[in-house]
Amino acid sequence: MNRALALVRSDVDAVLSGRVQQLTALRGQHLFISGGTGFLGTWLLEIIKALNDSYGFDLKVTVYSRQARAFAERFPHLGRIAGAHFEDGDIRYISELPRDVRYVIHAAALTDRRRFVSQPSTVAEVNSVGTLRLLRAANLLEDVQKFVLLSSGLIYGGQPWDLPRVGEAFAGALRCNDVNAVYAESKRFAEVVAQSVMSEAKLPVVTLRPFAFVGPYQSLQLPWAVTDFIRDSFTGGPIRIMGDGSTVRSLMYASDYAFWVLAALALGRPRETYNVGSPEPVELSALAAMITRCFAPVPEIRTGLGQTDHERNRLVPDVSRAQRDLGVQVTVPLSEAIQRTITWNRYVQAS
Repeated sequence: MNRALALVRSDVDAVLSGRVQQLTALRGQHLFISGGTGFLGTWLLEIIKALNDSYGFDLKVTVYSRQARAFAERFPHLGRIAGAHFEDGDIRYISELPRDVRYVIHAAALTDRRRFVSQPSTVAEVNSVGTLRLLRAANLLEDVQKFVLLSSGLIYGGQPWDLPRVGEAFAGALRCNDVNAVYAESKRFAEVVAQSVMSEAKLPVVTLRPFAFVGPYQSLQLPWAVTDFIRDSFTGGPIRIMGDGSTVRSLMYASDYAFWVLAALALGRPRETYNVGSPEPVELSALAAMITRCFAPVPEIRTGLGQTDHERNRLVPDVSRAQRDLGVQVTVPLSEAIQRTITWNRYVQAS
């Protein structure tokens, strides 16, 4: 077993330790996961594999994405999960699901912000039309128990600077005349579509609003602050921060993220919405310092690039509802999440 895979498996074992009973409703079930080959999907499969191998859950899973079969070949330890089926397809054209599916996780979306400008209409179509198509397909099932829709914390728009954490009832504004809003607007519309289907057909939908995450299997080529900082540190720096570094975010480790999604699948209340993320705030300057300390020599950090002070912003979730209803908590603190992510990338680069 290579070291990178061993690290992931230790994370999975840790997040499941003492918490498996929260997922009891999923025993022996057939799960359908759209977009199950990305960052979240890979971690969901790692946990499903552990549930089957170590806890006798006997879960079946159908993974549906554009490159599902290629994914199964790339990660054979996941491709060989007993009862797993990998199906290539475009969520915009899906019409039916395997008849014995009772639980659905809809994670398929275009999330790379570079495509928000280069292919905005495609982003809008995948995130909205794709959601409607899958909801309609799920509604044809005889005994669907739960449909988990992955929305986004970006649907809140601008979080007021004096609001420490944003709760599910907050309704901020989005600039609908700005192409950069296409992702957030399409995710907001996907939620409205889900509400419409629930109204018409009583489909048991649970909506999750994920925030920001870090961990193994996350591509360092993605244009997010944390991936930029880690990638640039591996090349010796410098680390470049837009503005003065006072923008505030939060980051949840991948194993916690995947477990919270499965907990919502098992325990989430239909028609309810839950934030998913860490409530621990961190300024980008502090995040950059935390990352660079893991390297020697320590890369230089440069601030004051491209933004003015008044453009600073914050995006940190209030997760008290998820903690109350799902019995979940953050188990990996940010400093450890950063260290483990960097260690995993070192193992991958060395292999």
